[in-house]
Amino acid sequence: MTQDARQTPGTLAVLFNPTEEHVDNLLLLKRLCNDVVAVDNSPLPDLKLHVLLESLGIDVVVNSNRGGIAGAFNKGMERLIEKQCTLLFTFDQDSVVPEDYFLKMIEASRKLGTPTFLLGPKIFDINVDRYIPLLVMNRFGVTLTQMTDEDRGLVPCSSMISSGSVMSAETYRVVGAFREDYFIDQVDTEYCFRAFRKDVPVYINTALVMKHEIGKRVDRKIGFFNFIQWNYIPLRQYYSARNCIHVSRLYGRSLPSALLINLITLGQFISVIVYENNKLRKLGAMSAGVIDGLLGRYGSIEACQPLVSALCTGRPRLKQA
Repeated sequence: MTQDARQTPGTLAVLFNPTEEHVDNLLLLKRLCNDVVAVDNSPLPDLKLHVLLESLGIDVVVNSNRGGIAGAFNKGMERLIEKQCTLLFTFDQDSVVPEDYFLKMIEASRKLGTPTFLLGPKIFDINVDRYIPLLVMNRFGVTLTQMTDEDRGLVPCSSMISSGSVMSAETYRVVGAFREDYFIDQVDTEYCFRAFRKDVPVYINTALVMKHEIGKRVDRKIGFFNFIQWNYIPLRQYYSARNCIHVSRLYGRSLPSALLINLITLGQFISVIVYENNKLRKLGAMSAGVIDGLLGRYGSIEACQPLVSALCTGRPRLKQA
């Protein structure tokens, strides 16, 4: 791949108990991009795998889930910047990209003509067999635009998922690190809103499609309305509800439409009540998340709320010696 001297791409991929298929995805990224950093967030890293990856020219950073997905992003970004990479790509371990992915994203980043930006591809959610809609927020409202196979060039938006996205190294310096006190859910949403506040543009490159699995979602119908069955585990529901509250608290005054992010939590409550098993634990986890969000309690649930952690994971709290 020919690279502009001013635009040196680097890729970070977050691993968590990776399977053979996930390793194959990582090797594809290495074939398409020279500088690849694998941030291993597994509680018990596979050291033999690390030796193999490093022998293939992939840098390995052990993070052991410190700061969750946000901590892994930050460690990977820092390593890529140390390697003098100026375009920073981010992937989950299950992300699979087309062969022309990097060429098209680098070309699109050049067309933007700005030193700071966030840029992502169209995402096709394989769980529900459709594209994720484009979200555009103004001060008091939100517009959702359904994506199709049509190439509409670079389209501005307000939020995108982190997997498959790229930012400039200058963007990371301007917007700052990902919030490790969020740990996992809404990390990318908060980052996009923060970028918006700092006048950093966010775009979707509709010339590119990345197939991705967002949780274990299933499409349902209630009357004439389409509805999502989320199927999150209680721990994810806790983080999602808590962090949605925090995003709305952070940005709701300057951008009142940010309050609408809490509709995600409402949808998850309805999903659990109507469709899902393990209702009491899931409803308890979400309720705890809402309460902690309102009280300003953040960070890893195990560290800040051990009793709630026991509720969400089903593991009993260990007695203190």
